[in-house]
Parts: sequence; structure tokens; C-alpha cells
Amino acid sequence: MSLSGILPLNKPAGLRSTYCVQRVRGILGKKIKTGHGGTLDSTASGLLLVLVGQATRLSNFVMEMPKRYEAEIAFGAATSTDDMSGEVTARAPWEHITDEMIDSALCGFMGWRMQSPPAVSAVHIEGERAHALARGGRAVIPEAKPVCFVKISRLSSLDGSGRVRMCVDCRKGTYIRSFARDLGERLGSLAHIASLARISSGPFSITKAKGAEALFEMSREELAAELIPVTGLCELFPGYEADGDSFERLSHGQRITLAGLKRRPLVQTAPLAGRLVVASERIFSICSPFPCGGTFELAPEVNIIIQGGGAE
Repeated sequence: MSLSGILPLNKPAGLRSTYCVQRVRGILGKKIKTGHGGTLDSTASGLLLVLVGQATRLSNFVMEMPKRYEAEIAFGAATSTDDMSGEVTARAPWEHITDEMIDSALCGFMGWRMQSPPAVSAVHIEGERAHALARGGRAVIPEAKPVCFVKISRLSSLDGSGRVRMCVDCRKGTYIRSFARDLGERLGSLAHIASLARISSGPFSITKAKGAEALFEMSREELAAELIPVTGLCELFPGYEADGDSFERLSHGQRITLAGLKRRPLVQTAPLAGRLVVASERIFSICSPFPCGGTFELAPEVNIIIQGGGAE
């Protein structure tokens, strides 16, 4: 029976997310399918969710979960990458900036807004990655995209070198590097990211993740024991109990009726963007609700059939 589950990994700055995924696959076995729930820049550290086996089918849903970052922003200079890894492209005074000015400017970022990704990023332009075009010498201006800031708070006062620490809660597709760049411009200066760490993704926290190097030293059996199994996900997402009839219909791709389903007890609350989880020891199903006769019908989008405690 093949392995399935989610591995929370604490990635250090300097490692690529794809390298970490490949290392995990190398330990578990090359026949084991692996993926991720959203990459981190190589210069960033923090929580990387490695998806294993059938859990790779949850990739889109995991990517949609809200993320929390802690960032240190450096005022006074712009860089080619909008973070500390790039070359300084311009400098500007920052000494006029105060904590009060920063707090006031943050209000303008809240909610949905348009954001231009960094020139050096993974977005596609004319079929190619923006970072490949930028490093090839082409002038790159990525198209602005809608992003959502849920909460932004200042964690420190602006220090004598023009640096301040922030906590940012945001939705999928948000670039914290672009946020730093835009904040600097709003405050009449320039800015870039000095350090960045992902603290959480939905119900998954960095406090529950082991360091990459420690995980890479584990045997296959030890690493497999670190996986959060598909059955364990039932405790992390709000949803309903799949009884025998629901299991049969869902497993055949058929809709079920919400009325009469028993809610599952919650450990944490992390809604999946308007979707519901219907699960049991035999199935983990992500469903889309549709109004029907005063209640809702639930249409399965992803079904993971579970037997013997593991997903096939």
C-alpha cells in the first residue's frame, strides 16, 4: 500500500522548495508521487507543505488556504528582486518615516487590491517565467493581479537602520516582496524584503514542522511516520461524517444531500474557500455545495478512498 499524507517541513533560507520535495521523494521512493502546497522563494524560510501520494490531489486546495508570513522590511533601497538577494537599483531617503506613518499606510493595503508581481518571479509572461526573462536581460513588467491582505500588523518599531518587522496574513498569489516595494513607495521612499518566513498555511503551523536537514537524515520508515495521514486531515477541516450511503455515492462521483449529515467535531477551523469536507475512515472528499430544495447538494471535486488507515 503506497504512502499518502502531508509532511510539514521547516525550510531554511537558501534551499529551493523543489529541491526539498525531491529529497523527500528520494527517501520515500522514486515511485512515490510528491508535490507541494505552495512554494517558497529560495531566499525565504519557513513552512513548506510536501504532499505525498494521493495527497498531491489536494494541491490546489492547500494552495488556496490563507498564509501567514513574518517579514523584515528594509527602507532606503530598491533591488532587482525586491529582496536582499538582488542588486541595489536605486536608493532614497527613509529617515522621515515614522511608526505612525507605517501604521497609517498599512490601512490602504487591506482587503482585495491589484498587485504587480516582482520582475524576478515565477509568473508567466508570453509563455515564459518572468525570472527567466529578467535574468536574460529583458525589461519585465508583470501584469497586476488581484490579491487579498487579511491582516497586517507591525511587530517592531522602525530601527536606526531603517528596518521594521511585520506580520502579514494573506491569500493565494500575494507577493510579500511586492508588498514591501509598494509600502516603500507609499511612504515616499524605497524598500525591499530583508528576511521572510512563512509561519502558517491554513491549519498547518511552523511549530509542528521539523527542520529540513533533520528530515533529510531520516530513514524511509522514520520519514513516513512524520506524515499527517489523509485520515488525520479530517480533524483539521470543518465538515461532515460520511455514512455508508454517502460513501457509496461519493465514491462513484455522485452528489449527496447535506440534510441529515452529522457534523464532524472540530479541532481547528480552516474553511476550504466555500467547499465542505465529507469524510470517514473510508473516504476524504472535498465537495462543492449547490442549493437544492431548501438544503444543499454536495458534489465531490476530489475523492481519496482510504482503506486500512492509509490511502491507496
